[in-house]
Amino acid sequence: MSGKIYLIVEDETDADAVRALLKRKGFSVSVVPIRAPGKTGGVSRVSSQIDKLITDTKKRLSANDCLVVLCDADVHTDPQQTHQKKIAAACKKHKVKYIPAHDSVESWFLADSGVCEWLGKKPKNWDEQAKPKEELDRWLKDNKKSRYESGGRQQVIQRLKGDGDIHSPSLRAALKHLDSAPCVRPSPT
Repeated sequence: MSGKIYLIVEDETDADAVRALLKRKGFSVSVVPIRAPGKTGGVSRVSSQIDKLITDTKKRLSANDCLVVLCDADVHTDPQQTHQKKIAAACKKHKVKYIPAHDSVESWFLADSGVCEWLGKKPKNWDEQAKPKEELDRWLKDNKKSRYESGGRQQVIQRLKGDGDIHSPSLRAALKHLDSAPCVRPSPT
């Protein structure tokens, strides 16, 4: 029986994206988003509360559950990696899997053939590109007259085919970890 993935994220919509990706990949698992309290999300808020988020969430885990921290790598916008280093250190200390999305979760969307086909683009590896979120927003404005932050994100998530790992090494690494995790089992086909 599958468990749950308790997913510490910057924003609950990141959990929506993970839920959709896992479903398209055939994983039968419930994704429970955990975010730092406060009105805004972001890696800095997660970083400032990471130890408490991990310890509080660990108390909720059963034997078949997993705890994973997913945050944007933000290598291009935060070259010092202050917040990411703090999160990585806390995850190591608490023995929790840390999955940085290079350079952001949106790079996974830009590597997905369903999203790209919908936007009239070709999928490719965006892991090392600066500001994939801004690029995705521009594509949405140009092709769908929509904004990423105002409804466009959910439209993108709905278009995910789940094959972005073909082009995105960071997504491929995330899925590889989950393949062997106790909380996920492929759905019977």
